[in-house]
Amino acid sequence: MVHKYRNTFRYRNFTVVLWFILSLPSQILYHIPKTIAAENTVLIIRSQSIAAYNEAIKGFEEGCKGKNISIQALYDLKGNLEEGKKVIRDLKENKTKPDLILAVGILAATIVKDQFTDIPIIFCMVINHERFNLQGANITGISSEASVENQFTVLKEFLGTHKNIGVIYDPMKTKEIISEASRIAKKFEFNLITAQIRSDREVAFALNTMLKKIDALWIIPDGTVITKESLEALLKGAQKQHLPTFCTSSAIVKAGALISVSTDYIHTGIQAAKMAQTLLNSPEVISLGVQQPDKLKLTLNTQTAEKIGIDLASIQMGPDVVFYP
Repeated sequence: MVHKYRNTFRYRNFTVVLWFILSLPSQILYHIPKTIAAENTVLIIRSQSIAAYNEAIKGFEEGCKGKNISIQALYDLKGNLEEGKKVIRDLKENKTKPDLILAVGILAATIVKDQFTDIPIIFCMVINHERFNLQGANITGISSEASVENQFTVLKEFLGTHKNIGVIYDPMKTKEIISEASRIAKKFEFNLITAQIRSDREVAFALNTMLKKIDALWIIPDGTVITKESLEALLKGAQKQHLPTFCTSSAIVKAGALISVSTDYIHTGIQAAKMAQTLLNSPEVISLGVQQPDKLKLTLNTQTAEKIGIDLASIQMGPDVVFYP
């Protein structure tokens, strides 16, 4: 009986060890996080190689580290629609399907949105994105501009309340921005004075009609208002009247505007990486809508401030405040 029980004990031990060995791989696989078991791949499509787009992509690459997201490839459309069609054709012939696409710039965003309806898409670095119908069940985006509310918050701190804010716009392009601004201006106790134009040739006349009625000029991302010639006329005209100019582009501040509230390009990429992680880890969610940028920065032109007699001493120094030059 003892021998019998000993044999039974040995048999049971052998069975336990055998079960453990056979089940070990499945035990390991069960306890490995799903994100490690299945790596996610992202395709980046860039409209063209410019500094702002490259900074956003650099931020995205940094943001993807440690999130089990690998960049499958980076395609450059070189600002060319025909190049875009060629890239799309090549991608569709390639049977390797990415889990998500990051589209950087308007050309990339519009082409990708039209061609891929079954892959989550994140777009960024699209100025005035409302104009391009970048909507869809699989479309997520990050606005390239600070919200009107954020801009007016800074303007109020800078100028105080009960100010007349002038803005020139083309209703075919930025009617929605003006509609929103008219509503928000009341909250900040601003009086918004608007002038409609249909051509950049009308900018100088529109500016002259409002110069003596306003305390500051607000320059919005309107393609009719902002051309090389009209922007020069706006900035020179405002400086001549010692008027502060306010915008959403640090590039326009470098051209002569006083102050901008703009996005941090690298952080835009980091924000896109966070959104990608959310989408890839939750397959049932294919869109997060269009979100406001997480991080903004102020850029001020010290030369313009001196010309129009604005004291910048009250502006706090900080990592998100840039003085130019």
